[in-house]
Amino acid sequence: MLPHAIAAMPYLSAQLVGREAREVDGGKLIVNDDPEPWWRPFVGPVCFTWDWEPAWDTSVVHAAGVEHVAELASVELKIGDGADGLWTPGHALLLLPVLVGVLYGPALQRSVSVLGVFRAPNSSVVENPAHLVYIPDTTHCEDLHYYAPANVLFSACADAAETRHVWFPPLTNFDDPIAGLEATGSIRVIGAGTHKAQRLTLEDFKGPLIPHGIDVVEDPDADKVPAVYIFVVNHVPAPAYVEWKRASAHGQTPEPTNKSASRVDIFHHLLGASSARHVRSVQHPLIATPNDIFAVSPREFYVTNDHHYREGAMRIAEDVFSGATWSTTIHVLLEGAEVRANVALTGLHNNNGLGHGNTSDQVLIGSAASGTMHLATFGKREGTLEVLESINLDSAIDNPTYFRDPYATPALDLSGYVNGGMSNGYKVVESAKNPAGLDGSMVWITRPSVTEGDSAQGWGNKLLFQDDGSRIRAASVAVLVAIDPALEAGQRKAWLYVSGFVSKSILAIKIDIV
Repeated sequence: MLPHAIAAMPYLSAQLVGREAREVDGGKLIVNDDPEPWWRPFVGPVCFTWDWEPAWDTSVVHAAGVEHVAELASVELKIGDGADGLWTPGHALLLLPVLVGVLYGPALQRSVSVLGVFRAPNSSVVENPAHLVYIPDTTHCEDLHYYAPANVLFSACADAAETRHVWFPPLTNFDDPIAGLEATGSIRVIGAGTHKAQRLTLEDFKGPLIPHGIDVVEDPDADKVPAVYIFVVNHVPAPAYVEWKRASAHGQTPEPTNKSASRVDIFHHLLGASSARHVRSVQHPLIATPNDIFAVSPREFYVTNDHHYREGAMRIAEDVFSGATWSTTIHVLLEGAEVRANVALTGLHNNNGLGHGNTSDQVLIGSAASGTMHLATFGKREGTLEVLESINLDSAIDNPTYFRDPYATPALDLSGYVNGGMSNGYKVVESAKNPAGLDGSMVWITRPSVTEGDSAQGWGNKLLFQDDGSRIRAASVAVLVAIDPALEAGQRKAWLYVSGFVSKSILAIKIDIV
């Protein structure tokens, strides 16, 4: 009876068994506000509304789907008499929150926790003001890499504070491509001992530079002066979108689908010099929504596509639904002028940052919205990656790094994986456009709980630092640099460098690491 009656029903009333009924009428569903159900922390008393009509037609399939969801959720359905002739598929969608809650309860619960929906931002106490340093001229530096041979950190910064708030495709901010076209971001070299940043002059580069993730790899062919190659994800506006935006009648012509022509730019830098020379730009159809880079050599790298969809409702779904494992990691090989690329890894949710692990073949992958760091290695098939283990953290993360303890002893090795992320990640898209926004940060270190031989048996996560957004906003990366215990009366301390994609400056904090 249900498939026939539902085809023209005017309303659907849903009642949790044994509790007060809440009626669906006129395209609205008010979820029962009883405090006891397991799903209340995720949906609470809320009204879901729809003012659009789905494109599919009424069918027995949709009706059966509603009936099945009702059965799973222990919900009684009351079918109307069909007098109003409301659309059946719309009513089917009214039960979507119930379906999500029933089928994906644990995943939903973790998403709510990781994205900090109910988390109150907090701040670590730094008692000595000298132990907290703001590094000047480091505005909106999304990624950091410590290059131990030179005891320096590399970053790429947006420089102009206003640019990121009007143009940054990774946050679906396409408001002003003209501002993006005029962006003059640059590369920084920061002395780990001095906390001073040097802005490199970019030679043979015409810009613009809207930087995102970076990586640094040694130049194996350097002669007398050691050198590195610096890889930078650059979110250049698509020329067609710029022209469409500039046109006085742009509202009368179709808006371009691809608004960003994101690419990877490669620079060569002699350590100690004040400049970096642009080597080449790398674009490929598979590099669609690039986020971060893992450089294998000057001519080979991996790059993450953090989303499949560039914008819209499905893009939002990718962020909040951990089952949306549609992002990819791409392997790129440069052979002369040719760019060869292949899909190296699929099946991860919102893979963002990449990092070098505790061995030369360990690749760290951060699934940002999932709060999960994946430990991967090079696959058996050339140009692929294989995930060996995944470690969950209690907040969103971004660019994972590895801290190798240079003062480790057989009795005490404080090495570990370091992750920085937002404490309330669910607000990021909305708040990122606000120059005065406050986005809290959390920094974690992950170490083996127990070590047997050379392998870890379980992992422990420790919160190293947190902030409510007043000192460091929206952390996207954290790097530890150890301090010689002889300079700290035998105590194990390190400088923790934290930066974010909308932070006013990189923050350095002296912390205990035991």
